[in-house]
Amino acid sequence: MSIDSSVVRGQFEKKAVIWSNDLVRRSVALYLRGEVNAHISLEPGGYLSLWGVKGQVPEETLEIINNHEKPLKITGIEDDLPGHIRWKLEEIKPGYLYRLAVEDVSRSAGDYTGHLIIKTDNPHKPALVVIINGLIETVPSDEGSGG
Repeated sequence: MSIDSSVVRGQFEKKAVIWSNDLVRRSVALYLRGEVNAHISLEPGGYLSLWGVKGQVPEETLEIINNHEKPLKITGIEDDLPGHIRWKLEEIKPGYLYRLAVEDVSRSAGDYTGHLIIKTDNPHKPALVVIINGLIETVPSDEGSGG
């Protein structure tokens, strides 16, 4: 039994049932349990939402965590949202923990979706993609007011 660890993160369990012609024991269950740690983790995940009233949208942050012994270097960050976001990268524990803060700088209301591409020197993960969604309003939403 094998597992493709490129699509699994964290704890996992897989089960295989083996059938036989043994009348006493017709089947046997085999289990494969384990944990897969990513080369680089994004916490809380690879998705940030910037929602709120123009000029009052809270900054969102994520941590970039290197899960290996060899230090990680972030070699660059690109985005496809000019005029919508500004980001700041802070090295918390050199080579192992970074904090990326993203804020909305939109000049007008509206919605947008784009990406931040974080480039690294890790050959297993040369680029990390973070999805950015923005929903910027001119006045607070009426949702939940019970009108």
